[in-house]
Amino acid sequence: MTPPSDAAAIVRGDPATYPAWFDARRRARPLIVSRWVPVVLVGIPVLTLFAIVVYPTVWMFYHSLRDTNISSLFSGNHAFIGMENYATVLSSERFQDSLVHLVQYLGFGACLQVLLGVVLALTLYECVKSNLWRTVILILVILPMMLPPSIVGVLWRFLLTPSNGAVNQALLSLGLISEHIEWFNAGISLWSIILADIWNWTALPLLIVYSGRVSLPPAVYEAARVDGAGQWKVLRHITLPMLKEVIAIAFILRFTDAFKFVDLVYVMTSGGPAQSSELPTYIAFQRGIREFAIGEAAAYAIIIFAISAVLIILFLKYMKRVMKAQGIA
Repeated sequence: MTPPSDAAAIVRGDPATYPAWFDARRRARPLIVSRWVPVVLVGIPVLTLFAIVVYPTVWMFYHSLRDTNISSLFSGNHAFIGMENYATVLSSERFQDSLVHLVQYLGFGACLQVLLGVVLALTLYECVKSNLWRTVILILVILPMMLPPSIVGVLWRFLLTPSNGAVNQALLSLGLISEHIEWFNAGISLWSIILADIWNWTALPLLIVYSGRVSLPPAVYEAARVDGAGQWKVLRHITLPMLKEVIAIAFILRFTDAFKFVDLVYVMTSGGPAQSSELPTYIAFQRGIREFAIGEAAAYAIIIFAISAVLIILFLKYMKRVMKAQGIA
């Protein structure tokens, strides 16, 4: 046993108390990393986050309060106008109509994507027993999600061509319609974009819900079968309640994606006809990138950011309430 005096020396770090092999290794290579290593490992991500998130947000807020355009942006000759850009945006009928389009997309497009993802994920898990076929089906379902939105827009623009598009031809062959549908007129153009987006992104909630279903404990289902519970009762009282947090995550991901929905709108309709398929983000893109109204575009971006932040806060409150009810938090 080491004498107390030696133990105290080791605690103090006296080099004379260490064995020879330890002292030799310590001289060859320090056992403790340099104090700059954690600084670098933490500092680089923080600086990157500041460069791509914090600074652009502060920059947008600054210019949303000024009459910045493309010439004054580089010359620095832009005046402070306060909340005038925000008043212009909020009072614009174009922006108000785009909010209606956004609600339409969120209420139908995003919700239907999550609903289809839940149905397909549970059907795939319950009805397909072969792991090989499950893998093949998952790969086929994921393929549309791997395509760039611009390619998806071009593809669906060809498919929905009124005169000889594949969709109209298929509907005519099946007898579901008697004449060609004008998919890009003022009344239906946004629905055409929503249809293409559903085809493109339904795989994301499907993967999320399928992963959640795979992770559920089998013992719960074995106990339910022993108690004589049928498939509907198991789905209603076990599967869906245990997956509600996963489904909520799928909803919030699709909801937040709606606030950066530009490329598909630009490729398929360019917001038309008569601005019937514009969304707020697309208007911000038009005002800032194509019309060079930097200050007004920044105001659009800040307003969109505020709306999305409110949705995220509501979602976090919901998740906290769910976890508190389950005794997790």
